Amino acid sequence: MANYFNEMSGITAQIPLGSFNSMFNFTGSWMVDAAATKSLSMVGYFIPLFKVEIVKENLALYEDIKRAVPYSWDPAALAR
Repeated sequence: MANYFNEMSGITAQIPLGSFNSMFNFTGSWMVDAAATKSLSMVGYFIPLFKVEIVKENLALYEDIKRAVPYSWDPAALAR
């Protein structure tokens, strides 16, 4: 399964990627993970449900919204 995941990611290595390990909650130790895992499956579909399109040009924000948005991005200050 890890080889298939690597092939789909365009990687030829035999070692599982970190994203593969995190997807299945693996520890990264092959022996521990193999002993604890009976089977794996991965199925995914991409089904677009709708399409959003902005048709109006020259959009403008209200002044009160402009004042509420900070000029600089300071996560610590925003968390207060």
